[in-house]
Amino acid sequence: MIQDTSTYRERLLKNLKAGHSILSVATPENYGELLPEIVKLFVPKAAEGSPRAVILVANDDDAKAYHEVMSKAVKELDLTVDLVFEKGSKLKQRNDLFDGTEIIIGTTRRVCELYFQNGFNIGKLKLFVILQIDEQIREGRKGYISRIAESLPKCRQLIFTKVADEERLNDYMETFVGNYQVVKAEE
Repeated sequence: MIQDTSTYRERLLKNLKAGHSILSVATPENYGELLPEIVKLFVPKAAEGSPRAVILVANDDDAKAYHEVMSKAVKELDLTVDLVFEKGSKLKQRNDLFDGTEIIIGTTRRVCELYFQNGFNIGKLKLFVILQIDEQIREGRKGYISRIAESLPKCRQLIFTKVADEERLNDYMETFVGNYQVVKAEE
């Protein structure tokens, strides 16, 4: 048996570039710094209108942290990154999204609410990312995730989990992602 000696980063990027959706078994420490690089691959320049990347996070603190990191990372590309989270003004967030953005980072529940209030259009979406899906499913957010997933155009999905073999996660992957590759941080 030939052992794969490539790094987690190399395996993840190779599969994404090949057009695959990914279930990644990793911790935030493994993928946190990779996220801006991945988003830049799919949203390389500013364009008017609909978002091309949506990143769903588990809580407000994560949303703020990833928004800060992403905003700094894509500043030179002149991309807009909008933050939507539970404690912010829903009306202001909806208006910001309605004005146009390239990247949306937010809590799963708030992104879902704003999407179904016609706050933004996902017709041009290239990348749909869910962070800590195992935690989000345990906390009862599978319904929100599923509602958005049902509306997704053909795009790459990048799903991060700490636990690979969980019945509700496997059900989600089979129902909404279909043909995907599993990339583990620790091989």
